[in-house]
Amino acid sequence: MARTKFSELSDKVVAKPGAPERMAVLRAGTLEEIRLFELRHGEAISQAELAGRLDVTQGAISKLEHSDDVRVSTLRQYLEALGARLELVAVFDDDERRVPVHLGRDTVA
Repeated sequence: MARTKFSELSDKVVAKPGAPERMAVLRAGTLEEIRLFELRHGEAISQAELAGRLDVTQGAISKLEHSDDVRVSTLRQYLEALGARLELVAVFDDDERRVPVHLGRDTVA
């Protein structure tokens, strides 16, 4: 059986008319909720590399990525080590309001 490389299949999909736009919509929907390890994988950073950036063990990164309850400060540090920043938003379902929440002494520019 002949095999096709993923990169070749991907190139064919992207070459179709309107594909980049459709993929952007799908990507946006997918990124609404993502697990930490998926985010790290998307940045092509290993647990060991991230652990080095945070001066913790690889096991600590694994534990964090599989935790059901993470401190905001820990999450902030994890994301900053990936090159991202944490934004918190309070969502009021009754009127669909989205209000940014700022914690701590950091000032908003």
